[in-house]
Amino acid sequence: MSAQHYVGSGQRTFQQALIHLLEEEYRLLGSRRVLDLLSQDVQALAEAFYPRAEHLCDGWMVFTGTKASGGKAYVGQGAAEHELVTLAWLVLQPEDIAYLRAHSDSKAEQEHLLQLRLIRLIEFGYSHPQGPVLLSLADLALMLGQAQRKVSQLVEQARQQTGKALLTKGYYFDQGIRPTHKAEIIALYEQGLDENEVARRSQHDARSVGAYLRDYERVKLLLAHHTPLEQIPMLISLQPGVVNAYAEMVAQYHPDLLSEKTGDI
Repeated sequence: MSAQHYVGSGQRTFQQALIHLLEEEYRLLGSRRVLDLLSQDVQALAEAFYPRAEHLCDGWMVFTGTKASGGKAYVGQGAAEHELVTLAWLVLQPEDIAYLRAHSDSKAEQEHLLQLRLIRLIEFGYSHPQGPVLLSLADLALMLGQAQRKVSQLVEQARQQTGKALLTKGYYFDQGIRPTHKAEIIALYEQGLDENEVARRSQHDARSVGAYLRDYERVKLLLAHHTPLEQIPMLISLQPGVVNAYAEMVAQYHPDLLSEKTGDI
Protein backbone atom coordinates (compact mmCIF):
# COMPACT_ATOMS: atom_id res chain seq x y z
CA MET A 1 0.00 0.00 0.00
CA SER A 2 1.34 3.42 -0.98
CA ALA A 3 2.23 5.91 1.73
CA GLN A 4 -0.10 8.35 -0.01
CA HIS A 5 -3.05 6.40 1.40
CA TYR A 6 -2.23 7.74 4.84
CA VAL A 7 -2.08 11.40 3.86
CA GLY A 8 -5.77 11.98 4.54
CA SER A 9 -5.59 10.38 7.98
CA GLY A 10 -2.69 12.59 8.94
CA GLN A 11 -4.55 15.71 7.86
CA ARG A 12 -7.52 15.18 10.17
CA THR A 13 -6.11 17.47 12.81
CA PHE A 14 -7.30 20.25 15.07
CA GLN A 15 -5.46 22.80 12.95
CA GLN A 16 -7.08 21.62 9.71
CA ALA A 17 -10.51 21.63 11.34
CA LEU A 18 -9.92 25.19 12.52
CA ILE A 19 -8.86 26.34 9.04
CA HIS A 20 -12.01 24.74 7.59
CA LEU A 21 -14.14 26.51 10.21
CA LEU A 22 -12.57 29.88 9.47
CA GLU A 23 -13.02 29.47 5.72
CA GLU A 24 -16.48 27.90 5.63
CA GLU A 25 -18.29 29.28 8.66
CA TYR A 26 -16.60 32.66 9.17
CA ARG A 27 -15.82 33.23 5.47
CA LEU A 28 -12.31 34.31 6.43
CA LEU A 29 -10.55 34.27 3.10
CA GLY A 30 -6.91 35.04 2.51
CA SER A 31 -3.48 33.53 2.37
CA ARG A 32 -3.38 29.86 3.34
CA ARG A 33 -0.02 30.63 4.95
CA VAL A 34 -1.69 33.15 7.25
CA LEU A 35 -4.41 30.67 8.16
CA ASP A 36 -1.79 28.00 8.84
CA LEU A 37 0.08 30.33 11.19
CA LEU A 38 -3.14 31.35 12.91
CA SER A 39 -4.16 27.72 13.42
CA GLN A 40 -0.71 26.91 14.85
CA ASP A 41 -1.02 29.76 17.35
CA VAL A 42 -4.50 28.61 18.41
CA GLN A 43 -3.23 25.04 18.73
CA ALA A 44 -0.37 26.21 20.96
CA LEU A 45 -2.76 28.29 23.04
CA ALA A 46 -5.11 25.33 23.48
CA GLU A 47 -2.23 23.10 24.56
CA ALA A 48 -1.10 25.76 27.03
CA PHE A 49 -4.54 26.03 28.60
CA TYR A 50 -5.32 22.31 28.47
CA PRO A 51 -2.03 20.49 29.17
CA ARG A 52 -1.89 16.74 28.79
CA ALA A 53 -3.07 15.00 31.92
CA GLU A 54 -1.09 11.76 31.81
CA HIS A 55 1.79 13.27 33.79
CA LEU A 56 -0.42 14.54 36.60
CA CYS A 57 -0.94 12.53 39.74
CA ASP A 58 -3.13 12.61 42.81
CA GLY A 59 -3.26 16.00 44.51
CA TRP A 60 -2.45 18.18 41.49
CA MET A 61 -4.76 20.78 39.96
CA VAL A 62 -4.60 22.45 36.55
CA PHE A 63 -5.16 26.17 37.04
CA THR A 64 -4.38 29.33 35.07
CA GLY A 65 -2.33 32.05 36.74
CA THR A 66 -0.92 35.40 35.65
CA LYS A 67 2.67 35.88 34.55
CA ALA A 68 4.61 38.49 36.52
CA SER A 69 5.28 40.77 33.59
CA GLY A 70 4.17 44.14 32.34
CA GLY A 71 3.58 47.37 34.21
CA LYS A 72 1.50 48.38 37.16
CA ALA A 73 -2.17 47.44 37.02
CA TYR A 74 -4.68 50.18 36.29
CA VAL A 75 -8.33 50.68 37.16
CA GLY A 76 -10.64 48.72 34.86
CA GLN A 77 -7.92 46.40 33.58
CA GLY A 78 -9.22 42.90 32.90
CA ALA A 79 -7.48 39.68 33.88
CA ALA A 80 -7.08 38.67 30.23
CA GLU A 81 -4.99 41.77 29.55
CA HIS A 82 -2.10 40.14 31.41
CA GLU A 83 -0.11 37.20 30.07
CA LEU A 84 -1.75 34.00 31.31
CA VAL A 85 0.02 30.73 32.10
CA THR A 86 -1.68 27.41 32.82
CA LEU A 87 0.20 25.10 35.19
CA ALA A 88 -0.36 21.97 37.20
CA TRP A 89 -0.21 23.03 40.86
CA LEU A 90 0.51 20.70 43.77
CA VAL A 91 -2.55 21.47 45.88
CA LEU A 92 -2.51 18.42 48.16
CA GLN A 93 0.57 16.33 48.89
CA PRO A 94 0.99 13.22 51.07
CA GLU A 95 2.74 15.30 53.76
CA ASP A 96 -0.45 17.29 54.22
CA ILE A 97 -2.41 14.17 55.05
CA ALA A 98 0.40 12.95 57.33
CA TYR A 99 0.30 16.29 59.16
CA LEU A 100 -3.43 15.96 59.80
CA ARG A 101 -2.97 12.43 61.10
CA ALA A 102 -0.17 13.51 63.46
CA HIS A 103 -1.88 16.58 64.89
CA SER A 104 -5.14 17.38 66.57
CA ASP A 105 -8.13 18.42 64.51
CA SER A 106 -8.21 21.83 66.14
CA LYS A 107 -8.90 25.10 64.33
CA ALA A 108 -5.34 26.28 65.02
CA GLU A 109 -3.79 23.17 63.45
CA GLN A 110 -6.11 23.36 60.46
CA GLU A 111 -5.16 27.01 59.86
CA HIS A 112 -1.46 26.25 60.25
CA LEU A 113 -1.64 23.55 57.57
CA LEU A 114 -3.68 25.82 55.33
CA GLN A 115 -1.03 28.52 55.71
CA LEU A 116 1.72 26.06 54.75
CA ARG A 117 -0.22 25.06 51.65
CA LEU A 118 -0.77 28.70 50.68
CA ILE A 119 2.96 29.40 50.97
CA ARG A 120 3.73 26.32 48.87
CA LEU A 121 1.35 27.36 46.09
CA ILE A 122 2.60 30.96 45.96
CA GLU A 123 6.27 29.96 45.93
CA PHE A 124 5.67 27.18 43.39
CA GLY A 125 4.23 29.67 40.90
CA TYR A 126 6.84 32.33 41.53
CA SER A 127 9.77 29.95 41.03
CA HIS A 128 8.27 28.04 38.07
CA PRO A 129 10.36 27.96 34.85
CA GLN A 130 7.38 29.32 32.87
CA GLY A 131 6.94 32.18 35.31
CA PRO A 132 7.06 33.78 37.64
CA VAL A 133 3.36 32.86 37.72
CA LEU A 134 1.11 34.66 40.18
CA LEU A 135 -2.19 33.75 41.81
CA SER A 136 -4.66 36.23 43.23
CA LEU A 137 -6.19 35.82 46.67
CA ALA A 138 -9.41 34.82 44.91
CA ASP A 139 -7.50 32.15 42.94
CA LEU A 140 -6.02 30.72 46.11
CA ALA A 141 -9.43 30.76 47.80
CA LEU A 142 -10.94 28.81 44.90
CA MET A 143 -8.10 26.29 44.78
CA LEU A 144 -8.31 25.53 48.50
CA GLY A 145 -12.06 25.93 49.00
CA GLN A 146 -11.69 28.77 51.49
CA ALA A 147 -13.16 32.24 51.92
CA GLN A 148 -11.04 34.96 50.35
CA ARG A 149 -10.99 36.88 53.64
CA LYS A 150 -9.52 33.87 55.44
CA VAL A 151 -6.89 33.41 52.72
CA SER A 152 -5.97 37.09 52.92
CA GLN A 153 -5.51 36.87 56.70
CA LEU A 154 -3.35 33.75 56.53
CA VAL A 155 -1.13 35.09 53.73
CA GLU A 156 -0.61 38.35 55.63
CA GLN A 157 0.28 36.41 58.79
CA ALA A 158 2.69 34.26 56.79
CA ARG A 159 4.44 37.37 55.44
CA GLN A 160 4.91 38.71 58.94
CA GLN A 161 6.07 35.39 60.40
CA THR A 162 8.43 34.34 57.59
CA GLY A 163 9.65 37.74 56.39
CA LYS A 164 8.96 36.63 52.81
CA ALA A 165 7.18 38.81 50.25
CA LEU A 166 4.87 35.92 49.15
CA LEU A 167 3.80 37.72 46.01
CA THR A 168 0.19 37.32 45.05
CA LYS A 169 -1.13 38.92 41.86
CA GLY A 170 -2.52 41.99 43.61
CA TYR A 171 0.60 42.33 45.74
CA TYR A 172 2.89 42.21 42.70
CA PHE A 173 0.89 44.55 40.50
CA ASP A 174 0.22 46.88 43.44
CA GLN A 175 -3.57 46.73 43.32
CA GLY A 176 -4.85 48.81 46.19
CA ILE A 177 -2.95 50.59 48.96
CA ARG A 178 -1.01 47.99 50.91
CA PRO A 179 1.78 49.50 53.04
CA THR A 180 3.29 46.15 54.08
CA HIS A 181 5.43 45.61 50.99
CA LYS A 182 6.39 49.28 51.01
CA ALA A 183 7.64 48.85 54.57
CA GLU A 184 9.73 45.86 53.51
CA ILE A 185 11.22 47.80 50.61
CA ILE A 186 12.02 50.85 52.76
CA ALA A 187 13.61 48.62 55.41
CA LEU A 188 15.99 47.18 52.81
CA TYR A 189 16.68 50.64 51.40
CA GLU A 190 17.52 51.99 54.83
CA GLN A 191 20.12 49.23 55.16
CA GLY A 192 22.04 50.98 52.38
CA LEU A 193 21.05 48.71 49.50
CA ASP A 194 20.58 50.18 46.01
CA GLU A 195 17.33 49.96 44.07
CA ASN A 196 18.28 46.86 42.07
CA GLU A 197 19.30 44.93 45.16
CA VAL A 198 16.16 46.00 47.01
CA ALA A 199 14.06 44.79 44.07
CA ARG A 200 15.89 41.48 43.97
CA ARG A 201 15.59 40.79 47.68
CA SER A 202 11.98 41.89 47.96
CA GLN A 203 11.01 40.02 44.77
CA HIS A 204 9.23 43.15 43.56
CA ASP A 205 9.17 44.93 40.22
CA ALA A 206 12.17 47.27 39.94
CA ARG A 207 10.05 50.10 38.57
CA SER A 208 7.66 49.89 41.52
CA VAL A 209 10.60 49.84 43.93
CA GLY A 210 11.98 52.99 42.34
CA ALA A 211 8.61 54.71 42.61
CA TYR A 212 8.23 53.77 46.29
CA LEU A 213 11.70 55.03 47.14
CA ARG A 214 11.19 58.33 45.34
CA ASP A 215 7.88 58.90 47.14
CA TYR A 216 9.50 57.99 50.44
CA GLU A 217 12.33 60.46 49.86
CA ARG A 218 9.88 63.22 48.93
CA VAL A 219 7.92 62.69 52.14
CA LYS A 220 11.14 62.58 54.13
CA LEU A 221 12.39 65.81 52.54
CA LEU A 222 9.15 67.68 53.26
CA LEU A 223 9.11 66.45 56.85
CA ALA A 224 12.72 67.56 57.25
CA HIS A 225 11.59 71.04 56.16
CA HIS A 226 8.87 70.97 58.82
CA THR A 227 6.00 70.78 56.33
CA PRO A 228 2.74 70.02 58.19
CA LEU A 229 1.81 66.40 57.60
CA GLU A 230 -1.71 67.22 56.44
CA GLN A 231 -0.35 69.41 53.62
CA ILE A 232 1.99 66.81 52.13
CA PRO A 233 -0.59 64.70 50.21
CA MET A 234 -1.68 67.72 48.16
CA LEU A 235 1.89 68.85 47.52
CA ILE A 236 3.10 65.55 46.06
CA SER A 237 -0.21 64.06 44.80
CA LEU A 238 -0.31 61.03 47.08
CA GLN A 239 -3.19 59.60 49.08
CA PRO A 240 -3.17 60.65 52.78
CA GLY A 241 -2.98 57.01 53.86
CA VAL A 242 0.14 56.44 51.77
CA VAL A 243 1.77 59.63 53.08
CA ASN A 244 1.00 58.60 56.66
CA ALA A 245 2.58 55.20 56.05
CA TYR A 246 5.75 56.81 54.70
CA ALA A 247 5.76 59.33 57.56
CA GLU A 248 5.67 56.49 60.08
CA MET A 249 8.70 54.96 58.38
CA VAL A 250 10.51 58.30 58.50
CA ALA A 251 9.72 58.48 62.20
CA GLN A 252 11.15 54.99 62.63
CA TYR A 253 14.41 55.53 60.72
CA HIS A 254 14.97 59.28 61.06
CA PRO A 255 13.28 60.55 64.22
CA ASP A 256 15.69 63.50 64.27
CA LEU A 257 14.04 64.93 61.14
CA LEU A 258 10.69 65.40 62.83
CA SER A 259 9.46 68.28 64.91
CA GLU A 260 6.25 69.27 66.61
CA LYS A 261 5.46 71.46 63.58
CA THR A 262 4.91 68.47 61.34
CA GLY A 263 1.96 67.26 63.38
CA ASP A 264 1.24 63.87 64.92
CA ILE A 265 2.59 60.80 63.14
